[in-house]
Amino acid sequence: MPSKTPLRQLLILALMALGIVALSVISTLHVLDVPVGDFAGKMGRTLGLRYHHATMTDAQLNCEKKLKTSFKNRISVMHMDSYSSRLSADGELYKIFLEADVYPDSTRQGKSRELFVTCFVLASSGHIERFQYAGDGEPVRGVEGEGTNAFGL
Repeated sequence: MPSKTPLRQLLILALMALGIVALSVISTLHVLDVPVGDFAGKMGRTLGLRYHHATMTDAQLNCEKKLKTSFKNRISVMHMDSYSSRLSADGELYKIFLEADVYPDSTRQGKSRELFVTCFVLASSGHIERFQYAGDGEPVRGVEGEGTNAFGL
């Protein structure tokens, strides 16, 4: 009479098989230079599914970082207009609107002025497409000679 295989041996065999499969998948991803966190995005694009890398929070943080680097040590207050900021109707662009009080120079002396910032961020990559600002009653300007007007021309 043949004896039954003990349950412990079956569990060890199943765990070893799962370990081999997991190691195979990870090594394949490593050889193909696909970070494990980016695997779902690449698979989604391959299957034709829509996948966004950036969230509204990512877009907000990118815009705030750009604002901070553009006006080094000159910002006293900064906040996002959460009522107006949104994802565009086509789902391709985050439209982030910030307000900031900025001092005239880095000594942080004198009266600060209020700036209104418009920042458009691509939903697919999180990259800033347009970054413009204007004070109350001032013309719209891009940072670092962006060379566009209010209509992007």
